[in-house]
Formats: sequence, structure tokens, C-alpha cells
Amino acid sequence: MTAVPIANYVNALDMGKAHHRAWLQAALEELVKLKPDALDREGSLHSVWSAAVPASPVTEKRPWHTLAVPYYSQRDSATGQSYRMCFSSSCAMLVNFLRPGALGGPNGDDQYLRTVESYGDTTDAQAQLRALAKYGVKARFVQDADFRLIQTQIARGVPVPCGYLHRGPIDSPSGGGHWLIVTGVPDAKNIIVNDPFGEPDLLSGATLSSSGKGLVLTRENFGRRWMVEAIGGGAYRYAPGRGWAIVAEP
Repeated sequence: MTAVPIANYVNALDMGKAHHRAWLQAALEELVKLKPDALDREGSLHSVWSAAVPASPVTEKRPWHTLAVPYYSQRDSATGQSYRMCFSSSCAMLVNFLRPGALGGPNGDDQYLRTVESYGDTTDAQAQLRALAKYGVKARFVQDADFRLIQTQIARGVPVPCGYLHRGPIDSPSGGGHWLIVTGVPDAKNIIVNDPFGEPDLLSGATLSSSGKGLVLTRENFGRRWMVEAIGGGAYRYAPGRGWAIVAEP
């Protein structure tokens, strides 16, 4: 069977017909799943859609999403681990969003931490994965994440815990590492995060406040702390595509 060029369908679209609009909507949704940035203004297909249906609100639909992920602060922990449980607090937010009711109360991250500690330390990625599985969340730990992966996960309705270097100046990040959870991709330049410790100053490496819910961070600055690789002597360099993340199934 000879494939029919997609442009033939686009050229025949009649946005006044409900079944044509439904076809376009379905096509766009499938396209975004496979290639999240395909409908960006800079994307290769944006001009095709806009030329075919310039007045349609569907044409202007962006694959940007923000998820309403409940917030946990590691600072209010009653476990004595508040200074080092960022990984657990971030994964607890993931659990609370994907499995509502699995963790109870405003300190559900304390409950989650106890589960993690039954498998290992809060800093141990494998212990985190086993704890997530205990709550019915299938996930994997990766060290080759980038913003495309984040955007794909958010489009699937899954927030993304990410580990990054939060101390030192942005051109020379340092520290033992810190975890937050990405909850949204509002546009091509920013991400939205819940940071369990508070608001980071990505330029200086300081913490600006204890309020870390719904923060907007630039991809440029976060990326230089998130996608890094060690070069020896406690130093790191920017390494696109080398981000640490927990990639969960819906």
C-alpha cells in the first residue's frame, strides 16, 4: 500500500467539520508523544499546521504542561534527617502525585523515608527505586537525562525527580548534590520545580528562602548544574545529556 503524504490530509482539512477537528486533535496528540517539540514555533511541522489552519486554536496548542504536584518540605521532618532527605522528599512528591492517598498527612515524606530506610540509605538510588515499587510506582534511575526527557515525562503526566549540584558558582558547581522534582514545562526556556529545601540561587549556589513550591527555573542555568560530569579533584564540567533523574511510569 502506498503511503499517503500527511500534507494531503492537512490540505484537505475543514475546521468547520467536527470529524476533521477530531482527526487533527488525535494526530497532534500522537505527534507530541513521539516528538514533544514538533509543534514548537521552531519545529519543522509548525509551518505546515499553521498554513493549513491559521485560525484554529488547535494549531496554536503547545505541548507544554504543568502538573499539580503536592509539596513536601524536608525542613519540617521529625526524623532527624531533614538536612539530608532531599532525595526521599522529592520521590515522596512523585508517589503522592501518582498514587494519591498512598502517603498520609503533611509529613508524608517522613513516612516514605521510613520505607526507603528499610532498603538502604536515603541517598541510595536503588533503595529509592525499591521504595517507589513498594508504593506501586515502577521507575528507573538514569544518568543520561536531558530536557527532552523531562518534557516527554511531563507530557505523559509524570513529574521528574532530578539530582543536581546546588552549591558553588554556576561556572564551577560543587557540593554533594541535591534533589528536587520537576513539575512543569511552561515554555521552551523554563521549567517549574518543587525543591524540598527551598528556593535555590542557581547563579551563586546559595539558598534564597525556605519556600520551594512551584519555582520557575531557567533551563540554561539549571542545566549547567544538572547535566554535569566529574573531571577530578572534586570539579565538574557542563555535559549536556548527562543529567541524573528518576524516570517513572504513569
